[in-house]
This record gives sequence, C-alpha cells and structure tokens, in this order.
Amino acid sequence: MSDVEKISFEAQLKRLQDIVARLETAELPLEEGVALYKEGLELAAACRKQLLTARNDIKVFSEGVLSDFELQPEE
Repeated sequence: MSDVEKISFEAQLKRLQDIVARLETAELPLEEGVALYKEGLELAAACRKQLLTARNDIKVFSEGVLSDFELQPEE
C-alpha cells in the first residue's frame, strides 16, 4: 500500500483539489510543477481505485440483499 492509499478518500480528494488550484494559479518553478503534477496523478489513481472498489462493494451487497427479496411464483 502506497503512502497515498493510507490516507482517507476525502483527504486525498482535498489534496488533489489543492494541487489543481496551485497548478492553475501559481507561477511555479518547473521542478515544483512537475512534482505536483506527478503527485496529482498518483492521487487521482488512488481516488479512482477507491471509487471502483466502493462501487463494486455496493453492487455485490445490493445483489446479495435483493436476491433475498425476489418474488417467488405462486403455487
């Protein structure tokens, strides 16, 4: 697990928003801009991974719960 994956989704998203704001508005030295861009890509990938995992978990849970409520044909 990378350092980025150890922080909460919300903290990752907030940091990503901060990076985007800095890249859009600040006059940064090239090295700092590239470092922020790389960090942003890592954060975006980690957020995407968490969202896909959550979506899959919800799908699996929903399918399991809903199968308990399937209508049985009347005899």
